[in-house]
Amino acid sequence: MVFILLFFSVAEAEDFTLGKHYQALKSNLATRDPSKVEVVEVFWFGCNHCFFLESYLQPWKEKLSKDVDFWKSHATWNPTLKIHARLYYSAKALGVEKEVVPAAFNAIQRERMFLTGNSELEYFFKGLGIDKKKYQSVSNSFGVDNEVRQADKRMRQWAIASVPNLIVNGKYKVSATRELGTERLLDVVDFLIEKERRFLSSSE
Repeated sequence: MVFILLFFSVAEAEDFTLGKHYQALKSNLATRDPSKVEVVEVFWFGCNHCFFLESYLQPWKEKLSKDVDFWKSHATWNPTLKIHARLYYSAKALGVEKEVVPAAFNAIQRERMFLTGNSELEYFFKGLGIDKKKYQSVSNSFGVDNEVRQADKRMRQWAIASVPNLIVNGKYKVSATRELGTERLLDVVDFLIEKERRFLSSSE
């Protein structure tokens, strides 16, 4: 019975096809660490599908091998998303990304907060132990401004039209479709990681 289940899992993974379950980017883009397979999640705190995916991401990340470089990039389509992007990159600069991601998702998705007003954001960070002046200084810094600009540039390069989206090794884009639900996105990502891992190994 174990053999049958393993065989089904492998066969299922091999059913993922280009153009149906994932898309190729128009051109291969450089990754931040060429020695690893890069996976970037493009997300938005206000997206309920991103919130749903987060519960799958956490256990998935814990099992990643050291040759996979996973990181997040916040979407920036409009002023609201840019405010949330600034929230995210401020959290990174303050060293509280791990605390802010679940807290921001919970505040927006469950508590129905907007997290767009200055006072609201100051109160939000205060709840995480960051005082008003420190938050303001970091949020308005050149470093955070640059992070938001870079996130916006990546969205254009990757032609992101929806979230969540996962970019694998600067080559492939994985997003939910009628054929592929949010809960299966990481199965396709795993398939592509293995594909890219073999390629990297053969090029060493």
